[in-house]
Amino acid sequence: MRKEIIFTGFGGQGIILMGVIVARMMEHFPELQVTQAQSYGPASRGGACRTDVVISDEQINYPKSSRPDVMVFMSEEAVKRLLAEADPKRTLIVYDDTLIKAIPAPYKTFPVPATGQAEKEFKNRMVANIFMLGAAIELINPGSLDVLKQIVAASVPKKYEELNIKALEAGHAHWQAHKPKQPRPPR
Repeated sequence: MRKEIIFTGFGGQGIILMGVIVARMMEHFPELQVTQAQSYGPASRGGACRTDVVISDEQINYPKSSRPDVMVFMSEEAVKRLLAEADPKRTLIVYDDTLIKAIPAPYKTFPVPATGQAEKEFKNRMVANIFMLGAAIELINPGSLDVLKQIVAASVPKKYEELNIKALEAGHAHWQAHKPKQPRPPR
């Protein structure tokens, strides 16, 4: 089993933090290997930003995604720049539909109003990344929400811990209410 995830958007959205949190979470699953690699443009805020997480039950020889299973987009520019890496038959595109108008066919998509909900429900768009992570975690490592909560709590400043946990839970609730239908396995 090898699962490849790409988180992408622009600097300042917490894209790298999302990848780091997922990689740290996977340390709690010793039967699996994980790598996390990041890249960003010369501007720390507003520039291109990406982090790749690879999870496998075998040794990982290449730490970046070459055939992503899940791509999480948080900016229109990221879609323009990286959508070509997605395989329309394989990759599920999770995107912030507050910031991104639409993903063109034929991709399988899961829209998440992360930034809109962060602003509306929490009055703080800085938790949009954690909302998005809550919405995407079942695609990454099903059943790991409790471990993810621990890692989020340990990864954010103490004074924002409660806010981030609430955003994570709200994102997960969005997943439960709107999760994409999985294709049935062949008989």
